[in-house]
Amino acid sequence: FWMDKTPVTVSEFEKFVESTGYQTDAERFGDAAVSDFQQRAWYLQKGATWRFPQGPNKARAPADHPVTQVSWNDAQAYAKWSGKCLPKNAEWEHAGRNAQDTGSTYAWGEGLKNGEKWRANFWQGEFPHFNTAKDGFLTTSPVGYFEQTVLGLFDISGNVWEWVADDSPVERSQTGLEKLARGG
Repeated sequence: FWMDKTPVTVSEFEKFVESTGYQTDAERFGDAAVSDFQQRAWYLQKGATWRFPQGPNKARAPADHPVTQVSWNDAQAYAKWSGKCLPKNAEWEHAGRNAQDTGSTYAWGEGLKNGEKWRANFWQGEFPHFNTAKDGFLTTSPVGYFEQTVLGLFDISGNVWEWVADDSPVERSQTGLEKLARGG
């Protein structure tokens, strides 16, 4: 199987939307979940979408950052448009372990730093309410900013959660099967 080297960027997702007129689930629903760092709480923000992930009165998503505020349905639609598919959970796991079964915590092995340099953008602090941003980023980082894995992939650990094609084996009584996200 093949995987893109980086997560889908805002710029790439924008090409899809402009080409197809696609409207994301967040756009149709009118809101999306965001974290208020000062109030230390999650809430539904009116107008939060992939273009403005923290809401319409906050900064626009940078073009070279991974697209966020996309549902599994949105990710599937993008993948179909691009002639690709979401990886299966086993494929993502295989890539995340560099095609080896080393038992390592991360794709690069152990430890979140290489000397003094962070290896990935990740939440540092009390999740989901307080991020110290010691890696230099309060939210997402540009794709490919941190080191690549031996397979040539970027952000397989850290930055954002990534949808996979499979459903979780955990059944939900009211919502059906739960979708899986990896990485992050």
